[in-house]
Amino acid sequence: MNKEEMKMEEKQPIATDTTDEQGPSSPEKKTDPSPSQGTKEQENVVAKDNAEAKSNDGEKPMSKKQLKRQRRWEKSQANKKRRKEQERELRRIKAEKDGRDLDAERQQQAQNQKEGKGWAKREAIWKETMQKADIERSFRVCFDCSFEDKMSWKETNSLGLQLRYTYAVNRKSPMPVYIDVCGLNKGGNTRAHLEKVEGFPDRWVGRAFHCYEGGLEEVYGQAVVASAGGSNAKNDDEKASSATGDGITAENKVGEKGDPNGDKAKNNDANASSNEKDGTTATNIEDMKDDPNGDNANTNDAKASSDIGDETTAENDDECVKDDPNGNKANTNDSAEASYPKLPPKHKFVYLTGDSPNTLSTLDNNTTYIIGGIVDRNRLKRAAIERAESISAKNPTLDVTTARLPLDEHIDFKASTRILTCNHVFEILQKYRERGYKDWKGAIMAVLPDRKDLEEKE
Repeated sequence: MNKEEMKMEEKQPIATDTTDEQGPSSPEKKTDPSPSQGTKEQENVVAKDNAEAKSNDGEKPMSKKQLKRQRRWEKSQANKKRRKEQERELRRIKAEKDGRDLDAERQQQAQNQKEGKGWAKREAIWKETMQKADIERSFRVCFDCSFEDKMSWKETNSLGLQLRYTYAVNRKSPMPVYIDVCGLNKGGNTRAHLEKVEGFPDRWVGRAFHCYEGGLEEVYGQAVVASAGGSNAKNDDEKASSATGDGITAENKVGEKGDPNGDKAKNNDANASSNEKDGTTATNIEDMKDDPNGDNANTNDAKASSDIGDETTAENDDECVKDDPNGNKANTNDSAEASYPKLPPKHKFVYLTGDSPNTLSTLDNNTTYIIGGIVDRNRLKRAAIERAESISAKNPTLDVTTARLPLDEHIDFKASTRILTCNHVFEILQKYRERGYKDWKGAIMAVLPDRKDLEEKE
């Protein structure tokens, strides 16, 4: 190559390939955003507006997930309101077909509520239900709430809801039983959830639902001692003697019953001479003050009735106390929420737990069936049976035994869990009683939810 050709090559510009940077030349395409892209853009706009609003108020802006949750909640509330309106319209149509005037009924209901007739009517219905159910001779159910320190706030909230369900089921049942909730401490999470309900615990006491701050050992330990020693009979004798001026103290009555030497007349004469001067002894006065089943309970009943909004007098409250067949009296002082349960002699206690080797064949009316107040999502293994064994070891007078419901004997659970809620256990016991203590299978199937894939065993 000569010098002229070399000069010509240097003058020619070097061609560069721009296809890698810009790509092949093609007309520009305008793409429309897809529906999903449009939804995301809308959410971004809403989130931006919400963030600006929150920033103006000085609050933390909501995330997209929180916004979605809020929209779902608002939608559910709107659906609930719509369903209520539809139900109200259906009731109106049905009432018109039956020839009823709903407006007049509502006015009458408001008038009854103002005059207190509605409450009196409900009380009469409840007393009649208790008499028909023979609640005095039925078994009792106890909820042991001593596991609260092992549960989270969410779990105690669930336990509170289950106790509310239990109260509602028992109140509406044709065969109600007495329910005792032990270990329901003031300031605890479970009690805090229940205190949000209007009427707790004052109104609940009048519906055979008694709450105690003391533990199971304290409540039933005192009840067993009272039933074994006949302290309730002694208090009744003391009140009878003070009212009639008999002048015989309960201490001397006990001595008369157990006097092997026949000194009964001497004790009576001595007491008669002392009571002619004083009318009653200091011992009787102190006993009357400390008597948990005496006249002090009547004043508490009057307070409870005034809190409820009932317009009856204290005399009516006294009649309600006398008509209580099991001797349980309302008390607004919730540290002694109600007097200790009045138990018949030789009363037994059975702690229900799925870990027990014993199976319930039937229910005994002279027994209190204890349900562990545990909501642990199967996290606390063997907690109920260990609690029962501890009570039995430390309190031999209670003699707490264990048993489990006959679930596997009557039902095929397949892949479903056998862990039941507290209110389901209670409902099974109650349904079994309503069916004449004869049909475990029917009681279990009537209570357990349909979502469980269950089959009855032949």
